[in-house]
Amino acid sequence: MNKLALFIFINLSLVIKLYAQKPIAWDNTTESTWNTSFGQVEIPSSLDGKVQKAYLYASRSKSPKPLIISLHTWSGDYTQKDPLTDEILARDWNYIHPDFRGANKTSEAGGSKFVISDIEDAIQYALKHTNASPEDVHIIGVSGGGFATLSAYMNIRYPVKSFSAWAPITDLEAWYWESLGRQQKYAKDIVKIVSQDSTFNKKEAWLRSPLHQSFPKKLRENAQLYIYEGIHDGYTGSVPITHSMNMYNYLVGALKFGIQEFAMVNNWQNTDSSFVSSSEIIDLVTKRTNPNRDNNNLLFGRDIHLSKKYQNIKLTIFEGGHEQIPQALALIPYKNEHLENYNILTLGDSNGFNKDGWVEQLKKILPNALITNISKSGRTIGFDNNGKKELNALANIDMFLDEASEKISKKHYDFIVVCIGTNDTKSEYANRQQEVIDNFKQLFQKLKAHSLYKNHKPRIIYMTPPPIRTQQIEAKYQGGNDRIAQLIPSFSKLASSMGVEVVDIYHPLLKVLDYYAKDGVHMAAAGQEIIASLLVEKMNEK
Repeated sequence: MNKLALFIFINLSLVIKLYAQKPIAWDNTTESTWNTSFGQVEIPSSLDGKVQKAYLYASRSKSPKPLIISLHTWSGDYTQKDPLTDEILARDWNYIHPDFRGANKTSEAGGSKFVISDIEDAIQYALKHTNASPEDVHIIGVSGGGFATLSAYMNIRYPVKSFSAWAPITDLEAWYWESLGRQQKYAKDIVKIVSQDSTFNKKEAWLRSPLHQSFPKKLRENAQLYIYEGIHDGYTGSVPITHSMNMYNYLVGALKFGIQEFAMVNNWQNTDSSFVSSSEIIDLVTKRTNPNRDNNNLLFGRDIHLSKKYQNIKLTIFEGGHEQIPQALALIPYKNEHLENYNILTLGDSNGFNKDGWVEQLKKILPNALITNISKSGRTIGFDNNGKKELNALANIDMFLDEASEKISKKHYDFIVVCIGTNDTKSEYANRQQEVIDNFKQLFQKLKAHSLYKNHKPRIIYMTPPPIRTQQIEAKYQGGNDRIAQLIPSFSKLASSMGVEVVDIYHPLLKVLDYYAKDGVHMAAAGQEIIASLLVEKMNEK
């Protein structure tokens, strides 16, 4: 091979490598298989009559639940698999994943008037076909979905409660040049959106950019806006973090000083601490860290490099890239408070005993309830766990109930909630699982024979154990998840035969456990809140 041929070969290889980019994690359109719980629907556009498809999930609950409008990414459409769906099912929230003109590569897409109208239409359709509370509507999106979320924030008429924009594009002109410089495909997409020919149209790009649109202050006075951005985006991702910080600054300026042009931010940016200053922006972009960050301020274990809040607008720059964290739904400010004044007795293990456990979450959801908690870390159904008899619920149930009766005095319990069984599936009890079933039956027989139950007949609810991680788990829990799965049918059948109500928390949590349980057993507060919510749902069934 001569030198010229070698030169051409090497450079051609570099070009091929450059343009054969791996799919962006949050712009991957290859995943399109949906859980059968989600159904396809067709929504005629109120603007031009074109049918826009969507995936819809309607809560099975008899009481109103939040509505999540999840917006697809830049290159995706309504068929693009949404990582949020597992938790939607776990929480049993209403959900719609609209098309809004599909991938951003036509003039009808990319923040157009059709996009805005389609998102409004999707909200109205979901409100009509689910039990969603009209006051509890939330829009969320990442990357191109973050761009659409901010476009909706700046333009739609519906009084959405919260908008969560993850790694958003806010300025199409800036992103055009950034994409061109990085030799990313998005530059060509932007030209198709804003131009009638192959020439970039700056004016149209500005018209479609949230950063350059007028802020509808009156429409958004009761709405929460959350902008989240990973600090490494722009380096390891496709959208520089300046998009998020500039958008935050513009909105703060609009709220605080009434500005209607982003260029005017410069007048206050470096003298008013409400803004992200120019030096802060430069430091975060260049250092990709904040040496002065508060190490105790975390976003589900991620360092927060910058957190700014002004009125209802919050910016969070976290340790991460071009992404939406798996726990995103836990950050949505939905209404979850019930005013029933139930008297409740709870018997659980560490998940009920810990300070962020499901019992503590139950207290927040039911602030007027009187809750007597006799949970204990290590509690079993019927074994002396770690050689401690006091952890054996079967051996001590009469004493527990006597003490619970004294605590409530002349009142009576409306509910007795039992959630134990995890420790009975530990490795040391692997060959004694039939005993676990026998102990389960005896425990509830003794509970129903006690005067606390016989005198007032409270409703008894058994919550199944939550799942356990199957890998990277302590040796004592190895194989525990399989044993729990095998026990649950027996537990449920026995409980039902004895007039005990059952709440299955095992299956709903299977696919979200790792989001919230660092050790694979004990979930953080946001995960425990899902358990408490499922319990309240059962309690409120008449």
